[in-house]
Amino acid sequence: MKRNPTVLVIASSGGHLTQAMCATSTVELELVLVTNKNMLEDSPFIRIHTIRDTQTNILIHAMNVFSAARILLKERPRAIFSTGGPICLPFALLARLSGTRFVYLDTLSRVTELSNSGKFIRKFRLSDSFLCQWQETAEKYGAEYHGQAFNLGDNGHQ
Repeated sequence: MKRNPTVLVIASSGGHLTQAMCATSTVELELVLVTNKNMLEDSPFIRIHTIRDTQTNILIHAMNVFSAARILLKERPRAIFSTGGPICLPFALLARLSGTRFVYLDTLSRVTELSNSGKFIRKFRLSDSFLCQWQETAEKYGAEYHGQAFNLGDNGHQ
């Protein structure tokens, strides 16, 4: 039995995950989530994988490369989408090496500068599409701008 095309969604728990869920809310493909802490009781994801959380611990990043490889081999996604957090870095690297499409949406909280994960992905050209949620930031870094993952209301920014 052939499976539907799968999109792997990579997002650290909290705001990154909220943005990922908003950005993928109208997608009609099978979504599989990878996060650092599964706190979802009811979600649109057909499966959820967890990997270790890391900020700057290089040993955990190295271990996460193996976890990411295992997940990618199991899921065989058509594409990978991430709203960030350091857990996305091994997936970005492996996506580049394997030719899997990787789309990165930098976090809404970064109004004038890219996040650290965004800077790394941008510097090493690890994404096929790099999007910012603020038009000025997108222009500053040569990224794509298609709006925000969720509506903040009319606060003077469009």
